[in-house]
Amino acid sequence: MADVIRLADGSVQTVFDLRDMMELIDTHLGDDARRWLEDHLSESDDQEYIADLEDELKRLRDHRREVMTALREASEKIATLIREKEIDRKTLSTTAGKISSITWRELNV
Repeated sequence: MADVIRLADGSVQTVFDLRDMMELIDTHLGDDARRWLEDHLSESDDQEYIADLEDELKRLRDHRREVMTALREASEKIATLIREKEIDRKTLSTTAGKISSITWRELNV
């Protein structure tokens, strides 16, 4: 989609994309203005990318905490079952299966 821009001298220019705008800036404001704008746009892209990475890192940390909590609860349950005089093999097997499912899911995602 094109944008029509009226310049200070009254002329009208059609801009289709960022490249066209940069050429227009270069022509009417000079190479220094174009480089400044390119640097500024690059810095804002970098900042946005860093913010996205920080959000992803937080999500991964939260997920890791949830997984580790689930594994700890299951291992504590197994430890409790093993300490009992009579072992409930069905519950022990079910809990071990939960640990297996959690670890399989984490390794294969």
